[in-house]
Amino acid sequence: MDLINSLNQSIGEFPTIMLITSLVVCATMLGLHLITTTLHNRLGDAGMHELSLMVNILRIGVWVVVCFFLGQNVFHIEMSGLIAGLGVTSLIVSLGLQDLIKSVVAGILIVVGDIVSVGDQVILGDHRGEVMDINWHQITMRDRDGVAHVISNSALLSGTFMRLKGKMACRHIFEADIVPGADLTLVKIDIETQAGNVLSKNGWMAEGHSPQVLFLGASALGTQASIRVFLADIEYATRAMDAVMIAISNRGYLANVGNEPDPRWLKKA
Repeated sequence: MDLINSLNQSIGEFPTIMLITSLVVCATMLGLHLITTTLHNRLGDAGMHELSLMVNILRIGVWVVVCFFLGQNVFHIEMSGLIAGLGVTSLIVSLGLQDLIKSVVAGILIVVGDIVSVGDQVILGDHRGEVMDINWHQITMRDRDGVAHVISNSALLSGTFMRLKGKMACRHIFEADIVPGADLTLVKIDIETQAGNVLSKNGWMAEGHSPQVLFLGASALGTQASIRVFLADIEYATRAMDAVMIAISNRGYLANVGNEPDPRWLKKA
């Protein structure tokens, strides 16, 4: 390099080596300190608690590049053979650890890109629940039954994923069939009232949100109704749905094979 050659001629080879090495090492240490501090602040706030592996990988990668630079350009060591050997070794290691590497890279992208954070309600593949923890290779989420599921970060980026916010985050849906001939307006009001009473009594209902009933169309048993409740916490989902169904089960408008409409819910002539 022209700069190094100029310094060699001006101050001598050994002082040049010491100066360049000191400057590069100091600059690398300062840069790593700034980068790791930023990562800790950014990822730590987002719920990424296990940063040591990623930080160490970053440090090793940077120092390897620095060592090659110094060896090749300052100490005039032939590095091509070592580079080729490390390339083959890296290929073998990466093939053996490709799933782990994909999860680590996905974990970085997830948090740095603010794709998902602890406390979010998400749909991931066949699972829906609340994100309880994110680390460098996996996500732990709790479903509506309170069961914890550990999912690889790479699955989040490669599979079906939806991040639920606001009203969607606390909404839970279940369906029922209404007997033919029932007055759907009265049925809608009654289901929403019964569901609201059950949820309020148990403290399960999300503040400011009331149950909703939507009629989706005809089914084999009558009219298909979608009952949508809004819960303060996902852990209430199963209990809330059971309680609502129990509350409306004896109201006379739920369809069963061979049953007759309850006169209370028939449309007036």
